[in-house]
Amino acid sequence: MWLEEARRLLAATPVRRKPAGNGLVASAVLGPLYVAAGELWVLPTRRTEHLPKHAGQYAFPGGVAAEGDEDEVATALRETHEELGVAPSLVVVLGRLSDVLTPTGFLISPVVGAIPHPLSVQPASDEVEAVVQVPFSYLANPELVEEQEVVIAGEKLVSPVFHYRNHRIWGATARVLADLIGRLTGGVAWAGA
Repeated sequence: MWLEEARRLLAATPVRRKPAGNGLVASAVLGPLYVAAGELWVLPTRRTEHLPKHAGQYAFPGGVAAEGDEDEVATALRETHEELGVAPSLVVVLGRLSDVLTPTGFLISPVVGAIPHPLSVQPASDEVEAVVQVPFSYLANPELVEEQEVVIAGEKLVSPVFHYRNHRIWGATARVLADLIGRLTGGVAWAGA
């Protein structure tokens, strides 16, 4: 079954954790996966344009750790429920990915989880402009990944960029995707990973 294989592959490589503190904002995201028509899919979202941070960017459901959150998994599941209406009880946690630091001061701890399909999501209109269903095989094709240098908050950052139809996924979300792809394929999705 694909769930056990994904768990095994995610656990095969140690997760790199970054120390909290130094003004970093602890946060977590869920990389939702599901199988449809015999293919693995990833479910990023596009954030609304009016948000104060990362407006209009592609992201995985997630956000800042709340006081009552037990750990990163609890944060990711709570935020996924708030943003997509997916109950935590419907998510099968498969593993974790390495932490990602953003130039805007967030320490992101990614969690990978399987969600049922078909699943009716109810995006929170104040946060989520669109939910995008992307075939994993498309993202895992190294010929379709480009590298881009961007400047954010005065800091130069090299990022992978994944294109799917009219969607352009870059930055922290693309780095999370590159880690996920590398772990699930045993290859390197992006040379900078």
